[in-house]
Amino acid sequence: MTELKNSRTGVEAGESVPMVIFDNVSLCFRKHSTLFELFLDYRKKEREFWALKGISFCIYEGDTLGVIGRNGSGKSTLSLVCTKVYRPDKGGVTIKGRVQLLALGVGFQKQLSGRENVFISGSLLGLKTSEIRQKMADIESFADIGEFIDEPVRTYSSGMKSRLGFSIATAICPDILILDEIMATGDKAFKDKAMERMQNLRSMARCAIIISHDPGQLKKICNKILWLDKGRIVMQGEPKPVLDAYQKFCKNPEKWMAEHPACLER
Repeated sequence: MTELKNSRTGVEAGESVPMVIFDNVSLCFRKHSTLFELFLDYRKKEREFWALKGISFCIYEGDTLGVIGRNGSGKSTLSLVCTKVYRPDKGGVTIKGRVQLLALGVGFQKQLSGRENVFISGSLLGLKTSEIRQKMADIESFADIGEFIDEPVRTYSSGMKSRLGFSIATAICPDILILDEIMATGDKAFKDKAMERMQNLRSMARCAIIISHDPGQLKKICNKILWLDKGRIVMQGEPKPVLDAYQKFCKNPEKWMAEHPACLER
């Protein structure tokens, strides 16, 4: 099994302070029982769903960590733990720096214009109004949504939201940028432009977490991969071996798991 090294690419552990540390993190959601279930005296453990189970990893400055897995594997839950929306039931999380989570349909005030949302996002990250104004031209240019920048976000298509949200997050440059399927929409020209900007993130002495279902996308922009399934880590490490294994798994999950029983014990 490939192990995730606690260092940025080409740098030995100890030379850089980690910005994100997950130490044996587990998170449980408790389901509400129906009257029928209470009547049958369902046990407590049957009403619990562990979204994350014993998750441990480190991210250093300069790292771009890709998180991949099937729907329901815990990817978005992990991102919400990073932003402290959720608190783990077990284990510890250390976050050093400002975090910006960007996910389609999340974070925008739909009744306000795109321009007004730029100021809101910047303010939440601690920027002064004058600093946001300085970045506005770059954000408008990169998003390339024309006059819609001054229209209510509720009138935007999912692709336009993706463009503006990505432009805001990468122009403001938080210490820790989390993109949750943000490049799943949009035309090829914008995706290529976004990919180029993501590849430059490492030179900004910051780190990023990219959540995606696209192995090809992650292979291009990430130096580490975390593969989740049913809330557990299946593999973690360098992109090629982990993503190659994931693609084989997707073709026949039952067969792959049968051939790799150690992954079920994690």
